[in-house]
Amino acid sequence: MLLTDAEIRKGRFIKYAAEGHYAATSYDVGVGEIVDTDGARYSEGGYVLKPQGIVWLISSETLMLPEDVTGHAHIRTSLCSDGLLALNTGIVDPNWNGPLSTAIVNFSKQPYRIKIGEKFLRISFYKHERPTYAAPVSISRKNYIDDKIGKAQTVFGRTFLNFEQISKEVSEKVVEDSKEKFIYRASIAALAFAFLTILISVATYSVPLIYSQPQKLSDLTEEIKNLRQEINDMRRGP
Repeated sequence: MLLTDAEIRKGRFIKYAAEGHYAATSYDVGVGEIVDTDGARYSEGGYVLKPQGIVWLISSETLMLPEDVTGHAHIRTSLCSDGLLALNTGIVDPNWNGPLSTAIVNFSKQPYRIKIGEKFLRISFYKHERPTYAAPVSISRKNYIDDKIGKAQTVFGRTFLNFEQISKEVSEKVVEDSKEKFIYRASIAALAFAFLTILISVATYSVPLIYSQPQKLSDLTEEIKNLRQEINDMRRGP
């Protein structure tokens, strides 16, 4: 069952909630921390995300879900309209206690200024029967941010697609493949030429040998025919 704003408030699923972030059937978490790919943190003044750039956005709120409520997180439509895409959204499991985050990529052609407090993820809450088992997951804000800093430094590059590096690698691969294909085709052509040379030599020798003595071939054929006839007569007896 999808919960309404009143039910979300009553359930107290959100710690440090901002009143203006509630919608009819959801809550929009705001940016509390920004972590770039060098692991640097920005909690004041915001951050200018360049085209193809990647940063981690960490919520200022903490979600505290009971075992009979699941959250569904997705990026806000307004950010998508500005060319921003979240790389890791989805399910917030029952019994989760901690902040939320996502890696954001700027797919637009223009820099985008991310502001602290800006709404970035919309969370819908669904109440359901208690599962057979839902492991409690609780993480402090400090440990959560440290984990995201480690991922930012080790998992992603500075840009989503390093076009310059990709172009260089593709060009080198094309040249290398062309060299390999040229060597392969040249080898096949050399073998074919050698085989054709041998075939012509054999044909040049064999054809005159056969056709220069037609009479001898005819005589040999006649002798074989007579020999077969004699063998058949001997089998039939006197």
